[in-house]
Amino acid sequence: MDILSSLALEWKPIIASNGKVIVDVFKCSLSATDGLPPYAQARIIDLIANRLMKARPRACLWVSVDAPGRWYLHEMDRLVKRKMPIVILPTGETPKSNWDFTPHGYPSLLENAPAPQIQPPFKPADFGYKPNTIRVLRILARLGTAHKPEIASLAGLSETYIRKLLKGLQARNLIERKRIGRYEGWAIRNAGLKLAHRSWNIPKGVHFKKHRGEFRYAAERHRRKARMWRAWLETAYHNIEIWDCWTEVPVKYGIPDALTWGTHCGKEILFWLEVDTGHSSTKTIEANYRRRLLLAYDHAEKWNIPIVFCVMGQPWVVKRFAWCIPRISPWVAVIGHDWRDFGRLPPYEFGKWHEDLSSSHYFLSVHSQEELPFDPSQYPSKPKKEKIINPPKPKSSKPRFSTGEEYEDNWSGDHSEGEE
Repeated sequence: MDILSSLALEWKPIIASNGKVIVDVFKCSLSATDGLPPYAQARIIDLIANRLMKARPRACLWVSVDAPGRWYLHEMDRLVKRKMPIVILPTGETPKSNWDFTPHGYPSLLENAPAPQIQPPFKPADFGYKPNTIRVLRILARLGTAHKPEIASLAGLSETYIRKLLKGLQARNLIERKRIGRYEGWAIRNAGLKLAHRSWNIPKGVHFKKHRGEFRYAAERHRRKARMWRAWLETAYHNIEIWDCWTEVPVKYGIPDALTWGTHCGKEILFWLEVDTGHSSTKTIEANYRRRLLLAYDHAEKWNIPIVFCVMGQPWVVKRFAWCIPRISPWVAVIGHDWRDFGRLPPYEFGKWHEDLSSSHYFLSVHSQEELPFDPSQYPSKPKKEKIINPPKPKSSKPRFSTGEEYEDNWSGDHSEGEE
């Protein structure tokens, strides 16, 4: 079997300056909104490069990234391992010569070289699917199992529309119903995984599970809060446009519980979420978040993109977190919020710390009283039972017989001696 036939690429040769030989260039097109974080997309490029080098040792790889902002493109450029001449450009830009590649390529083919037999890139319409259907399938391929509100949040679509898409995927035997914890959810099947891998243009026969999914599988409540991060932001902030959101994604030695990429008030921004259940000691909490904040500072300053760092958890955790904040970078805004209060977040300000625990507690207490479907005064509490005090038991008048063990320490003779 030809190695090139398993790669979804386009052959785009470049004629050299002398006009007699050409540079063997293959184009790989991808989108930043395909449901994969930059780390996973970079691993796909590495897998394609490994196979391409075996089939065409002197080939060059041109990666065209369709991204609305610049952060995703910069991350791809940083994470791709350049084992062969590679250039990563935004959609609309093309390499002019072999010197645009890193390391630079060499002209290697004659001008009339035949076109190689390669697989066409994936298009949802060619398989009879709509783009949003493939988007939902990609989300489930990354999560493995998920509930409908979590899928709707990560897809940025309504739950009613998501229900329709899930039913369609179930009818095609790509996903199935599955009990997740206490409630029914959705799980992807092998046929769905194969289609999702095909939509990402992953070469056939490679192991991609460790790069595709969430890097840590947290507890149910922790996982639910992280997966609802996109919907939380869209409800809390106005004038926000979210391009994509990923959970448990590696970002330069750190793994945020959720990372959202988009714009707010017209400015490209990252929203970094850390969810804490409060099961760790205060010493551990302080050490962990001090390290993660420094990673966020370094990431924001190096790539010139502002980051809103949010810690969400129980109120005592958020209060304790304020004690471990190092000097805040002007590129980072730090906020804290009660994880029970969905759809509300404090206003952020770069270089400063803000939390809204007092207003959140008031909001929750007021709404918890309004949401009661009955009048609690109609149901008085049960009277407490009187505590019965049992009288002390009288001492026994029976004689006590000694076993001799209490005088054993005073015995100076041989314990093996018999009686005289």
